[in-house]
Amino acid sequence: MGSLISDPFGGVLISVFVSILLLGAMFVQLFIYFDHYPKDRLWIKLFVLVLFALDILNSVFVLAWVYKMLILNFGNIAAFSKADWTIATDPLLSGIMSGMVQFFFAWKIWVLTKNYFFFIAIGAFALASSAGGIATSTIAFMVLDTVNWVELRIKLDTPALVWLIPAAVCDLIIATIITVYLQRAKGPFKRTNRVLNRVIRLTMQNGLLTATVAVIDLVLILAIKDTPYYLFVAFILPKLYTNSAMSSLNARHVRNNDVEDDAASLSMVSGFWGSSPGRVSPLTTRPEEMFVNMGYGNRQDSDHHDADTVTSEDLPKGGSVGP
Repeated sequence: MGSLISDPFGGVLISVFVSILLLGAMFVQLFIYFDHYPKDRLWIKLFVLVLFALDILNSVFVLAWVYKMLILNFGNIAAFSKADWTIATDPLLSGIMSGMVQFFFAWKIWVLTKNYFFFIAIGAFALASSAGGIATSTIAFMVLDTVNWVELRIKLDTPALVWLIPAAVCDLIIATIITVYLQRAKGPFKRTNRVLNRVIRLTMQNGLLTATVAVIDLVLILAIKDTPYYLFVAFILPKLYTNSAMSSLNARHVRNNDVEDDAASLSMVSGFWGSSPGRVSPLTTRPEEMFVNMGYGNRQDSDHHDADTVTSEDLPKGGSVGP
């Protein structure tokens, strides 16, 4: 019996294990977030909690499907020939979770650039991806009782394109914009540059990882017609998005009393943008000063000199910190 179901379901089971490990990482990141950033705005805390709840719900459905396959249908080879409604929820939840994370990064890019085009472009791709994920699950729900894995894959070709291509493009756009703008934000301050370098590395790693996994998922859906190998990465993709958002939020914590809150806000910029003479930064009209916009903290905390401020040694003479 094992030889008949090990391909591809042996690899699928390993994928389930990896997704649960990533859920464990999400638990750790959630604890770190609420431990270190209790002053974050309420809407960001709600965003984190909703994302975490969806992450758990996704894992519950995946584990329920595995339980049905391996326990309730133990010895029933025919049960492995068709999908189940529990697994059909994965594109739905993945599309919603990826859209939430991408809109979160769109907001961060808006704080960084004040560019309407960037925000609208990222939002359009995020909406398209979420709609594609919802459509993929909807079609799967409609035909589950009448098709096998091969027929299901054929019916999901088009919605999968709408779901995964915009997701990958959106991730690459986010990574590129943040990387370019933060590279231009570097100045003469070593501590600030270290923070920016860490954010750039984190952004590129997360953006390239989620985009690569989305493309792999799409290729497996389109290229392999008779076996659901796409399940190898389908369970991992939503976990990567949630951990990406949380790692970005938690990147503000810097060891050794370094500049702490600037990194994850993605709004710390130097007055000099490495641009042509006479160009003014979109975030500040004071080119000789360091400007820090703490977009995460509550306004009532803005006057306190704590982790949300920059020490005087990070400012040039006569410099100041913006509100």
